[in-house]
Amino acid sequence: MKSLRMFALVVLAAVWPAALAFAQAPTITTIGVKNTQCFYKAGSKPCNIGPGMTININGSNFGKTAGGVILCDCPAATVISWAQNRVTVVVNSVTPNASLYLETIGGALSNAIPYNPLGPVITSIVVGNCTYVPNQSPNLCKVAPGTQFTINGSYFGPVTDNGYVITCGDCGVGTATINSWNPDWLTNPSPYNNQIEATANQAICGSTIGVFVDGIWSNYVPYTAC
Repeated sequence: MKSLRMFALVVLAAVWPAALAFAQAPTITTIGVKNTQCFYKAGSKPCNIGPGMTININGSNFGKTAGGVILCDCPAATVISWAQNRVTVVVNSVTPNASLYLETIGGALSNAIPYNPLGPVITSIVVGNCTYVPNQSPNLCKVAPGTQFTINGSYFGPVTDNGYVITCGDCGVGTATINSWNPDWLTNPSPYNNQIEATANQAICGSTIGVFVDGIWSNYVPYTAC
């Protein structure tokens, strides 16, 4: 009988740490996207999320010390506040076919929350005194090799190794030199009023300018080089 009791104690000793770790695993129950007023809970439609958006994450066992919130294989979200059952972050990057999850300071991962990524959107191109607004402006701006131009838009996020600007689809990747990419992002992150300053290295009559960030292309904006 004594040996059976000893065996039971050994089994409990082995199982208890695993059960405790499982009980303390971080769990996300809901998220709220401040910029769009989207609220997600299990079974509901995933929220649209883009760089610069603020997200409130609710749940349990997040820990008292800040860990991280990850939305892709890219820069983690910036933590604004962290408590045991509520975390607020600003999104830096998103990517297709990914999920949002929380990681505690100890490395424990939460359940994954699906979302719809919002890629870069170009709202205007400025070349000198010329401003072109897609689907509104009657005249295209002229771009030639060496031309500096400004791209205004949304969801550009901070500059990363996975972001670049092209001025023609057949010229190869990264056909524009990036002079600045959302330079005030660290002090004023926002999903809107984003800006990229670039210089064209190549230009082709009838081609377009596009922005690529973390696996997502923007809309393509035409220009003239003729």
